[in-house]
Amino acid sequence: MAVDHVIIRRLEHLTGSAKAPGIGFAVETRDRPGPAYKEGAFEGDVVWVQLHGGLLVAKARVQIGYVQEYSNVEEVRRRTRGSAIHAIPEFWKGRPRYGFAAVAALTDEVWLTPPYWGGPRTYGYEWVVLDEPKKRASWLDKKDPPRGEAADLTSKFRRWLATRES
Repeated sequence: MAVDHVIIRRLEHLTGSAKAPGIGFAVETRDRPGPAYKEGAFEGDVVWVQLHGGLLVAKARVQIGYVQEYSNVEEVRRRTRGSAIHAIPEFWKGRPRYGFAAVAALTDEVWLTPPYWGGPRTYGYEWVVLDEPKKRASWLDKKDPPRGEAADLTSKFRRWLATRES
């Protein structure tokens, strides 16, 4: 049975063009096994891409998933070779030097038009496994936009998208 996942990215770590995302890989590294490491990601699972702050912007499918213990984060990074995320040094900075990783190669990537607010507006997660209906609803059901600084995320995303080549 296919499972939904949410990966959380910073706007500056998004890749792709105005026509289609270029997420390439879902990645989570932790110093102890997290849900993505324990549950895995399998061919056909749906991956939703949420920006830090709660804006859902893209969707993809898992082509192949990996879980691994690593002794150097470069071992995880090598799995993403050839992708845009591999070439963003800031994405790899500050990660645990050793630990547990889940990596999923993505396919069928599309931007959500329009993007929408969903999920808990938390900044602590990188990958969430939606393994039960209540959790799926809490992350994927549409929510009202937040107030304050996060409310500007929609316009920041649209400006970012407008600068991307088609």
